[in-house]
Amino acid sequence: MRETESFAGTKIQELVDALDGAYSGIEASQVAWKEANPFRCPSGCGSCCVDFEPDVIEAEALYLAAWMLFHQRPRAEALAAGRPVPPRSDGRSGCFLFDPDSPLHCTVYGGRCLVCRLFGYTGDRGKDGLVRWKPCKFLPAVAADGGEGLRKQYSGDELVARFGAVPPTMVDLTAQAVALSPESALDRKPLREALPLAIGRIMMLERLAGYRP
Repeated sequence: MRETESFAGTKIQELVDALDGAYSGIEASQVAWKEANPFRCPSGCGSCCVDFEPDVIEAEALYLAAWMLFHQRPRAEALAAGRPVPPRSDGRSGCFLFDPDSPLHCTVYGGRCLVCRLFGYTGDRGKDGLVRWKPCKFLPAVAADGGEGLRKQYSGDELVARFGAVPPTMVDLTAQAVALSPESALDRKPLREALPLAIGRIMMLERLAGYRP
């Protein structure tokens, strides 16, 4: 990926490129479910991000760091230097990269973290090991498939009968990403802590390689 060219030939480049492949696989695995079910996030919602901040593994932080250094370098450098960056520098809870005043809300969408790619379009497994799906609580109460009210949970059998498909599970897709750097699985950090460190690591690699932005 072009976002890793400034630190080509390093282990971190290999890790970030591998995660990019995993992210592409996640998107592909969600296609059938997105096409089959009628539920969509309301336009301009962003409610799930207001008071939520991801805990991330090393690979996620490095991926977002590489993306920001390529697409938003001044902002990334400010973060690495410990300076607050807009839009949320007030210390409020929630993702500090969330813009409440923008209709798009996420200011780093192309580099967003794993859970941000999974939420809403993945299921989980019950105690019986079978797939189930719990709709986001912010979805409209009336579905677009004829007006039936949205329920809190659907079993795999119900999903197949109603939509002809089941969503991929969050645990399975998360395992694919964690497998790229298994030693970091137990070393999760809040995004606001992990991201500046990751940006600093990549900037150091760039300096060693003689890269000039």
